[in-house]
Amino acid sequence: MPIIDYVILSILYYLPALVANGSAPFVKNGTPIDFRKNFVDGRRLLGDGKTFEGLLVAVTFGTTVGIILAKFLGIFWIYVSFIESLLAMLGDMVGAFIKRRLGLARGARAIGLDQLDFILGASLALILSKISLNIYEFLSIVVIAFVLHILTNNVAYRLKIKSVPW
Repeated sequence: MPIIDYVILSILYYLPALVANGSAPFVKNGTPIDFRKNFVDGRRLLGDGKTFEGLLVAVTFGTTVGIILAKFLGIFWIYVSFIESLLAMLGDMVGAFIKRRLGLARGARAIGLDQLDFILGASLALILSKISLNIYEFLSIVVIAFVLHILTNNVAYRLKIKSVPW
């Protein structure tokens, strides 16, 4: 199969997660998922950037993409996109948890973790949903997500949606 086919498939498979991850930052103020609680190390569990409202927006937008994909790929994709969006956001929260444990403040740069935490969550969702992924599709989305994350965050910063360009 030509490499472009793997790239297209990976974008299709991961589109709900990409949309979910990109939509959460539109919620500026919300109720923190960690209720402003600290972990045993004295640092916040997740931080103010992870909110219930952001999670709801992300999962809603990601699932909406799945409704559109279902028109072409079958109704099962509504379920897949819901689970994928949810686990992508949980992956993002795991990334925030790790950043707090490393002593990194909200908005601090963590190359690799910032760009790929949600992809790992989405990959788990796809595997649990019995979507057959191969290494080429996974590596394609890793590269795509890494580049897209850097570019879209820079644009969001310039539009004053994000406070930092990463």
